[in-house]
Order: sequence, then structure tokens, then C-alpha cells
Amino acid sequence: MPIVLFVATLLFFFAQSAQAQPQLRMATLEYPPYSSEHLPNGGSIVALTRRAFAVRGYPLQIDFLPWARARVELGNGNYQGALALWPKEINEEGLQPSRPLLYSELGLFIRNGYPLQFSQLQELRGRTLGIVRGYGYPQHILDAGLTLEDAVDDISNLRKLNARRFDMVLLERIVGNHLIANDEQLRGKLRWQGNVLERVPLLVGFVPAKPGEPDWSEVFEQGLRDLHSSGEYMQILRSHNP
Repeated sequence: MPIVLFVATLLFFFAQSAQAQPQLRMATLEYPPYSSEHLPNGGSIVALTRRAFAVRGYPLQIDFLPWARARVELGNGNYQGALALWPKEINEEGLQPSRPLLYSELGLFIRNGYPLQFSQLQELRGRTLGIVRGYGYPQHILDAGLTLEDAVDDISNLRKLNARRFDMVLLERIVGNHLIANDEQLRGKLRWQGNVLERVPLLVGFVPAKPGEPDWSEVFEQGLRDLHSSGEYMQILRSHNP
């Protein structure tokens, strides 16, 4: 076979292979240490998700977006799923949930020296609480009679709390501690209040498969089983959440 024809055949083969490989794109948000473009391998849940697809032979593109924008992009069909989500967010977007990857403890962050003790959240009625726009918080917390103030992300809320813009921030314990420890303006000034308001599973959600497309939720589940069998699942979690 002439060399020119041979090269042309190879190029055609690779082009056809690239077209045949389904493109998998998922969205996530800045939610360290679980997901962040500033962390090695994108954080624990990003690393776990990417590896689960890799062992099944699928490369994965992950984009970091504010959650409000990610919801719009999912609705427009630009992503096959999103990760580091709570069950309410999965339900609101009509996504297929994965098994829980981790469990998070949701509670309040306050300023150091701010006295706050309670047994029922309703005891704090009238105080100002910082939340993130579009997050799927448990409804019983939102309905507790607190004055809600929203922002685009968690770090913005913590900075507003430090500036005395409101009394408390609703945030997952490990995420809040991570953000505070890595911000010089917040370190030593804010703290976890102590009460766990809800233990929430962190999930990956998938857009329901269309005819002729892979069922990404099933591919992911197969990849997770592979990682559990090899022991790599816990290795990834330990390396990101020591």
C-alpha cells in the first residue's frame, strides 16, 4: 500500500473512532474539599467520578460553575450530569441519582465570640442566615422562621458573616472548615457552631439517557464497583480527605 494511502487510512480510522466515542460532560461547583478546580485532581468527588468513568474507558470533561448557572446548563442539555449534589437538588433537576459517595454534616457557622446555643432551630427565629442561591437545602431549615440572605457561593457568605452582614451561615462542616482554614481574612475568626442540623448524602446526578445514548448512571455504577473491588475507592477518598 502506498505510504500516502496508508496515512490517509489511519487518519480516517482515528477520525471515525473519535466520532464514535460519546462525549461525556458534567458540571460541578466550588465545594472544597469535595470539588474545586484549585485542588489536586479537582477534589475527592471529582477524582472519584473521573476515575470511575476512566476504568470503564470513558474520558470525562468536568466544568466548574456556580450552581445557579449549572442548573440552567443542565436544563439546556449541555451536560450529561452534575456532581457533589444533595438529594433535593437531584429531585429538582429530574436527575437519576448515584449511590451516596459521602455523607456531609450540615449546620451553622458563626463568628468567634458570638454566643449561640439552641436545641430547636425555631429558637433562632428572626436571626439572619446566609445561604447560597439555588442550593437544595432541607426544607425544614428554610421554614424555621429565619431571615434568609442569599449569595452566589459559600466563600462569599463566610466573608459577609465576618463583615457582620448577618448572624450565621448555613454550610457543610468540612467545607466550611476548609474554606476558613485557606482564607487569611477568615482564619481564626469564624467557627462551626456545633449542632448538626442534617446529615446529607453527596451524590452524582445524571440526565436520563436518550435513545441510542449510553446510560451514564449505569456506567458510573459499574466503575464504582470496579473501584471498590480494587480498593482504589477508599484510596482516593483517603488521599483527599485525610
